[in-house]
Amino acid sequence: MQALAAPTLALRLGRPFCPVPPSQRFTRQQCATLRRRQLSAAAASSGTSSPPATASAKESVERGLEIFAAGDAEAALALFQRAQGQAPTPDEARAACYNAACAHTRLRQWQAAVDQLTRAINEYDLKLSVALKDPDLEPLRERREWLAGLAIMRGGINDKQYMQLRSEAKAPFRLTRIIFLGGLAVGAGLGLLIITGRLVAALQGGEGAPELQETLQNFGINSAALAVLGFFVYRDVASSRRDQAVIAQEEALGQLQLSLGGGSRVIPLAAFRGTTRPVIIAGSRSQLSRALAGSEPFQAALRERGVSVVPLELSAEDAGEKLRQLKAEFAGSSGGSSSSKGFGGGAAAPAAAQPAPTAGLTTKDRKWQLKAHDEAEWQQWVQALKAAKGITADAVYVQVQLDGTVRASGAGMPPWRQLVDDLPELDSVRTKFTDGVGL
Repeated sequence: MQALAAPTLALRLGRPFCPVPPSQRFTRQQCATLRRRQLSAAAASSGTSSPPATASAKESVERGLEIFAAGDAEAALALFQRAQGQAPTPDEARAACYNAACAHTRLRQWQAAVDQLTRAINEYDLKLSVALKDPDLEPLRERREWLAGLAIMRGGINDKQYMQLRSEAKAPFRLTRIIFLGGLAVGAGLGLLIITGRLVAALQGGEGAPELQETLQNFGINSAALAVLGFFVYRDVASSRRDQAVIAQEEALGQLQLSLGGGSRVIPLAAFRGTTRPVIIAGSRSQLSRALAGSEPFQAALRERGVSVVPLELSAEDAGEKLRQLKAEFAGSSGGSSSSKGFGGGAAAPAAAQPAPTAGLTTKDRKWQLKAHDEAEWQQWVQALKAAKGITADAVYVQVQLDGTVRASGAGMPPWRQLVDDLPELDSVRTKFTDGVGL
């Protein structure tokens, strides 16, 4: 927790209340230890974590901070929530909401923490920078709920703005061209409208009619200018829309979650930006096994380049594997004895040579392999990618750069040697200047 602006609510986690006289105060740690023991003894004697009675919002927040420092986040949360219903001043309401968000975070109630934090920022003028630096909120900042909450917090940025900024970063002068050329196209269109009226009058003839040849010449010039300018504006607008569609797909990928520590931590893929180049491999169980086995000679070099693998099983087996087995069975039956023993021997060989169903999927180091949390969400994203790129193959791979952009994707398994050749090491100068260029 961070100290807020209100001087009456400066009692924070780093400044524990010390109930002994000044002459007996030794260190801040001793004070905190003594207070924790007193609060723990009181809770044990009552047999419940119910919050104590408080008469005002200020008192509720201060008692909640004491209890939070003692480690009882649930009782502290009840006091912070009570303070919000005790006619608090704006400073007291800001402290109550913010500290409630910290308590929700400790209780792993992520969405409730975001809701309280959003209220503290949007309604009571808490600075977003406070939440960005508070170590008590660090687990929340790793969550997908936090990323979604930034879109509605004052000082944050929503998805539409972020995609527009990324699109402009990819083509810095595109918006300027659209505005400039669009203005010229509008002028050419207005000129063409006026000249069209003059052309009609010239064709009708009569006294005072415009000269036909000159009018036709002006009509042709304005028509050509409007066509050329319209083409360039249309091209830039279409390019901007394509880039935004790609960026939206990349941001959706960043929102997909990974399980760490045996599932105890669930964080979005976006949390790995700046440190990891994920390679997503989607396919059947046997395809994943072959892909992971094929990566073994290159793992050391790939780790130096920050590559981690996210295997995603789409099916238990693929049609190609079935076909290979049938061919092997047919070859065994036609090349060997016609007896049942000979047929069985021919069929058993490819089955024995086939990799174990889950080989490599759970025995590797987690820094090399990352586990998808909700596989249905990942599969949905992969299917959308295949539809967007027209990929019909069962297996697909996606290589993501440090900044979250998709560098390469395609059907089949990743070209491990090519990745080693193309990707610079993490500490390379090339990484600082060239990484993150999407295709």
